[in-house]
Amino acid sequence: MTTAQRSSLALRHALAASALLLAAAASGCGSTAPSGARDDLEQDEDHANDDDEAEHDPSEHDSGAKRDAGGRGDASTRDAGRDAGAASDDDGGESAEPDAGATERDAGEARDGGSKPTQPSSGGFPKVDEPVNVARTGPFKVGKYTEGLANRAYASSVMYYPTDGTPPYPAVAFSPGFTATKESYERFLGPLLASHGIALLLTTPTTTGDFPQQRAEDLSAALEQIKKENEREGSPLKGKIATDRLCVTGHSMGGGGTLWAANALGSQIKCAVPLQPWQPGQSFNKIAAATLFIAAQNDTIAGVASNAATHYRSIPASVPKYYAEFAGASHFLTTNTGGNDGQARYMIAFYKAYLENDERYLALLQAPKESYLSKYEHTP
Repeated sequence: MTTAQRSSLALRHALAASALLLAAAASGCGSTAPSGARDDLEQDEDHANDDDEAEHDPSEHDSGAKRDAGGRGDASTRDAGRDAGAASDDDGGESAEPDAGATERDAGEARDGGSKPTQPSSGGFPKVDEPVNVARTGPFKVGKYTEGLANRAYASSVMYYPTDGTPPYPAVAFSPGFTATKESYERFLGPLLASHGIALLLTTPTTTGDFPQQRAEDLSAALEQIKKENEREGSPLKGKIATDRLCVTGHSMGGGGTLWAANALGSQIKCAVPLQPWQPGQSFNKIAAATLFIAAQNDTIAGVASNAATHYRSIPASVPKYYAEFAGASHFLTTNTGGNDGQARYMIAFYKAYLENDERYLALLQAPKESYLSKYEHTP
């Protein structure tokens, strides 16, 4: 066996081990993990069952896609506070939570001492009439739909969007982690972005075991789908999407795919947000879009030294980039069970600053490190 083959085998074993850890926590979801890792990970099963709620665990892979198929045509609209409240019930103990009032204080500081807002362009950005807000629940009501989103590039998808904001809306395409589906993230990320005026298309890969470069292809297809939604008859978002303000985001394998996509798309996108990305040792020196890394200090699957930190350093210093590493957090930081107010603060500030060109949010991004972070770097 060659060195490359041994390396590939080792990586697949680590990822299979991750899948088993997730499946152990997801009792009753009908998913299974690779059998080859089972004997080595029995000691992790009890820990996973203690830490994660079974019905929202990232191991809801192929069965999640089947559940979505049964729900096609749903165009329900609900209050953002109720969605965000449901997501809050899923919070785990994987990372240190900030003070409950921290985001409100941060917003106030930005209003009082932040950069003066740029006047809105003809496209309606930045939206200076909206007050600075980085709370987990934004000011807008949230809707979602699946009808009309079928795309052969991936198994299924769901679109979250604001129902009472002022269009046009910037939009984000999302790809999940290894063996995971969109359901593992949408209760946190869907209401978070949509309640802040950002449309979010979450996808489930055709093959949930795909590697990052395949996830990059999914993300590119999702961006094209977003553009179609701006033109499709019957789309709730027809004529409401700012198709020149797009971003790619993903977790784990999807985070690696986010970086590959950004590396290829260059200035065609406004930003990229890799969440605990997996692609060991890879350089992404062709990325031209602003990039925010959400990393986890205690990530044992996509360890920061060979993944997020390495990726961050490889991006040219001329590109705006941010690295937020959450103290004590695990690889599943940005899932339904791990999402928290600290992530909301940094993610919303970043999306607003770089998707909407709202300079008021730069004061938050360039402020000193928050206490719940183990490391924070940025350029500029």
